[in-house]
Amino acid sequence: MTVVCDASPLIFLAKLNRLDLISRLLGPEVVVVECVAREVTRIERAGEIERARLEAFLASATIAPFTGSTLAAGRLSTCDRQTLGYALRERPDFLLVDERLLRRIADEQGLVTIGTLGLLAAAVNHGHLSAADALHDLDLAVSRHGFRISIALYQRFRHEMDA
Repeated sequence: MTVVCDASPLIFLAKLNRLDLISRLLGPEVVVVECVAREVTRIERAGEIERARLEAFLASATIAPFTGSTLAAGRLSTCDRQTLGYALRERPDFLLVDERLLRRIADEQGLVTIGTLGLLAAAVNHGHLSAADALHDLDLAVSRHGFRISIALYQRFRHEMDA
């Protein structure tokens, strides 16, 4: 199974020290478009500890030198367009992405998407994390790391973990 990763989930999972969940749950073949690899290791995007985690993760991933996206989705960043373009060409089993517009476009194109919260929920369902750990990670991501989600999604995730 193959997963193509966008920047946001990589950054948040690095901050939470949960990058291992990607290959454990989504498959051993992890692909990161070169633009995303550069973006997530920039000094202003990651602290020293997170950058070290990301660099170790990227060392085990396939870095795809893809720049051929012709998508005209103006509100998407260059890296988002390249990630989506690569995923549309290669048709991975999963596209790991949080950004709402990118997810919507990918879903419309028949790609299977999962985000940071979906990965945490899957980790609980497969016994890799406890529900309490997933809730702690969510609260940490929101309160300390700037993870933005709707109140409704936050409440739904808490309810699912409490069930």
